[in-house]
Amino acid sequence: MIFKYKAKNENGEIQEGTMDVRDQIELARRLRAEGFFVIDTQVVAGGEKKSQLKNFTQFDTKQIIEKIRGVSLEEKMMFSRNLAVMIESGIALTRSLKVLQKQTQSPTFKSAVNKISEDITKGITFSDAIAQYPKIFNELYVNMVKVGEATGNMDETLNLLANQLEKEHELRSKVKGALTYPIIILIAMSGVGILMMVTVIPQLQKVFTDLGIELPVTTKFILLLSNFMQKFWWILLSSIPVFIVGIKKFLGTQNGKKFFSWVFLHLPIFKGLTLKINNARFARNISSLISGGVPIIEALNITSNTLSNYFYKKSLADSSKEVKKGVSLHEVLGFHYKFYTPLLLEMVEVGEESGKLSELLAKVAEFYEGEVSDAADNMSSIIEPVLMIFIGATVGFFAISVMQPIYGMLGQL
Repeated sequence: MIFKYKAKNENGEIQEGTMDVRDQIELARRLRAEGFFVIDTQVVAGGEKKSQLKNFTQFDTKQIIEKIRGVSLEEKMMFSRNLAVMIESGIALTRSLKVLQKQTQSPTFKSAVNKISEDITKGITFSDAIAQYPKIFNELYVNMVKVGEATGNMDETLNLLANQLEKEHELRSKVKGALTYPIIILIAMSGVGILMMVTVIPQLQKVFTDLGIELPVTTKFILLLSNFMQKFWWILLSSIPVFIVGIKKFLGTQNGKKFFSWVFLHLPIFKGLTLKINNARFARNISSLISGGVPIIEALNITSNTLSNYFYKKSLADSSKEVKKGVSLHEVLGFHYKFYTPLLLEMVEVGEESGKLSELLAKVAEFYEGEVSDAADNMSSIIEPVLMIFIGATVGFFAISVMQPIYGMLGQL
């Protein structure tokens, strides 16, 4: 698509022109690389109107995806970064939000930014306006903005938040990348298994019935499973969404959160990765909050609400109460030594003594983010042989179950 754009750099210089790019996000990225941020855009060519049916389908698809995953970290990161540049350049907050609202691709985020802009026009503060959208802006984001408003360093605060979101995005991308391959393999394997059960096995059953031979227990089990899948396929299909919804509901309960948090902290493959991820998030969040001017007790409470693991949330909530009583942070975290590494505890102690807690925690966060990256890369090499063994065992079981009665019959000839 060809866009006509108007952009501005940090020195206030205006640049106008056209650019052939995929979408507005790519246009903003290219101009940002040149030191400009977009003020206004307009489609010149390549944006032909689509049929009402196609537009309806695409809108629905976007809405469904966003309902499942929410607004992406990448979109929030770009929003924070661009807003910081615009505020630093002296552009009014409401005008900046209107410009960014035009660039935003997400319908949910676009609507939220538009409403936030309207609320600010009515006299509501920026932090209070974004607080109305907890699914988009979490507690950490809202409190950081609140500090930025109080200190008058909103551009610095937003840049800090953009860096925070960027690190979080990198962290998630690495973990998702490591899990994508095994999930695809398992789905493909399940598809092939179902296809065999409903097409190949019924044909073999006819052969076994005609021959009238005695079948082993494993073969009888395979045939029974095949018959069940053919007759009650509708139960299997309907059970999939029921299972997904059930798991989601269970995850929303206290017991569900506690159960899955315990599993990830004790499962051999994920144990080390879970520890590093949560230590990295703890260090990054606390560092950002403290450097933003948030008191340590409040920082612990906010970070507690941003972590997903039940045991880490609880440990920080408890630590906040102890720190309030006057106990040092490294001592309090030491009570939960199973969740926090010796390196982190040591750096927290040195940071408290030297008054450089924020800087040292930032270094710890960088270290463990690197460790997560390496662990995610290694995870693929660990999971792959495990998957191969599992697939080999499953295929072997099917092969023996099918071939055993045939070989038995041949032996009687």
